[in-house]
Amino acid sequence: MIKLILFSVLAVMSLALPLSLIFTSGTKPKIPWVLLGAGYYLTANLILNLFKNAWMMKLEPLGAMLFYLIITVMTWTLTASLYFRRLSAVESGKMSLIYGGYAIINTFVASMVSYSPLIQYGLLSLRGQTDQIHGEAAVLLHSAYSTIQAKDIILAGIELLFVFLIIAQLFQILLAGKGPRRFAEFATGLFAYMLIQYGQWGTGISFIAYAFLLAGLIGYLYFSRPRIV
Repeated sequence: MIKLILFSVLAVMSLALPLSLIFTSGTKPKIPWVLLGAGYYLTANLILNLFKNAWMMKLEPLGAMLFYLIITVMTWTLTASLYFRRLSAVESGKMSLIYGGYAIINTFVASMVSYSPLIQYGLLSLRGQTDQIHGEAAVLLHSAYSTIQAKDIILAGIELLFVFLIIAQLFQILLAGKGPRRFAEFATGLFAYMLIQYGQWGTGISFIAYAFLLAGLIGYLYFSRPRIV
């Protein structure tokens, strides 16, 4: 029961974070800017998936992982230059909407793709109806749900918050800066974030690295540019 509650909290949290940016922004109309952020995510992810499938990029071994990270950073940065090169020093309200549109997919949809089957299994398990799931899917879901502990879900929620805040600062670099330098800064920060996310550092070291990266980005941006979150 506790795992189902924590999964539900994680789902609500993943939706509430981007919606809080969208609904608290005073900029109107909202939809075009939200769609711009969502379009950026979808375009960059589509291009990256094409590269990934064409080159069969993997995260193992170390060399392959670094190649994947470099291609990913280049893809997201070049797509950002396509979408945002005409935007310079965007006001904070528009920044919130653009990042909110991006985060609706990156934070909420991506999380639900991962966790909704487990939430569904937890609900069926609570009702004693897991026999509705058949075949290999039932075995995989049972194994995954049984293996995950409550602390794992709590840690996933903390990581989700770290990621949301870190990428918010990277969007601030993109949207509140001027000239090509902002794209180089965005690429550098994105590579550092992805190195933490995909590197096999262990939970403790990864969370410390997330905290240092977030603090560094906030410290870099605090005095010179408007804040998103």
